[in-house]
Amino acid sequence: MTQILVITHGALATDFIRVAERVLNTHSSAIPICFDIDADQTDYQQLLQEVLEGIRPDQNILILTDLFGGTPSNLSIPYIQKNKVEVITGINLAMLIYLLSQPKGKEFSELCTGVKKAGQEAIVIAGEFLA
Repeated sequence: MTQILVITHGALATDFIRVAERVLNTHSSAIPICFDIDADQTDYQQLLQEVLEGIRPDQNILILTDLFGGTPSNLSIPYIQKNKVEVITGINLAMLIYLLSQPKGKEFSELCTGVKKAGQEAIVIAGEFLA
């Protein structure tokens, strides 16, 4: 099973999860972590460490962040472990909806690839699409 963490600047993480759950009419175990832009990074590093330590050791962890190079991804990337913990940046709603709608036993690497693909395919220039 995979535990999902959504880590963003501001309240985006909470809102992404809430909206995705509403679209899918379900409740998930996804964990939002919201970084106040004005807070000290060391507080968030400790918070992230505590959340990760609270996740069962037999679970994979998929961390979705809002921006590569931003504080949420910079603090998450050191935790990457091949086939165990992965960070995918640039979250959009399509990525989270895809992730929350997948079967629980899906292969971790396949899940990560699918999330990236869902996010990329959701980016459309509407005028080009409609032309």
